[in-house]
Amino acid sequence: RIFSTDIGVRPAEPCTISVAATHQLLTQIFVYLSSLLLASTDLRKAAGSVMTDRDLSELERCNRDCLAALEDIVGFDRDGSHLPGATTSQQLREKGAHWAKHVLETPIAWILCFLYIMGTVVSGYPLVSGVATAAGLETESKYFYLTRVFDGLIYMFLPQICALLIRLVQRRPLLHRMVGRAIVIGDCPWVAQSAEAFLSKIFACSYSATGVHVYSGNPADHLVHRM
Repeated sequence: RIFSTDIGVRPAEPCTISVAATHQLLTQIFVYLSSLLLASTDLRKAAGSVMTDRDLSELERCNRDCLAALEDIVGFDRDGSHLPGATTSQQLREKGAHWAKHVLETPIAWILCFLYIMGTVVSGYPLVSGVATAAGLETESKYFYLTRVFDGLIYMFLPQICALLIRLVQRRPLLHRMVGRAIVIGDCPWVAQSAEAFLSKIFACSYSATGVHVYSGNPADHLVHRM
């Protein structure tokens, strides 16, 4: 049998509307089959069904709530009109903007390092040596070499210094680890795998410095072992 979700051909679909449409289609099929079983006592006994009328009404209510939840997530109703007021879509975008600061920390730090190195090398005045020279310290003084030592340390730890400055400006935790970013998805297999495929495809064309590692698993099964 072939089921159609009526969303058209999507060769580059990163598990977004296709997953939601398939979930809705399978739910409708399940509701239809449950209605047939409940309508016939003999058919219910033959199939060994334990479905009750209350179960069916609960399933239909969850199905209606799912459609409303999808509208709240995307921020638009089924007619394409924008939903007024605070929605889950706005909350997700705010969380995404905050999380993007963590992902973009490395390329921003690279840009700051580039500007500092180009500025100090072209001008010939590194930070500590330049300040000492402006303060009147002679280049022949033995203390001038000490300023060069501090400038060398600045060049060596410049990426970490820039990362700390970025976090200070953005008011993020200063002692957070300076490593690559990862996303761990813990849910039932079909949700976890769909979300992993979606995120992996989104970041497939990103630069290595702005990419993320995506992991997924079933919390009740193998999530801990995979991590």
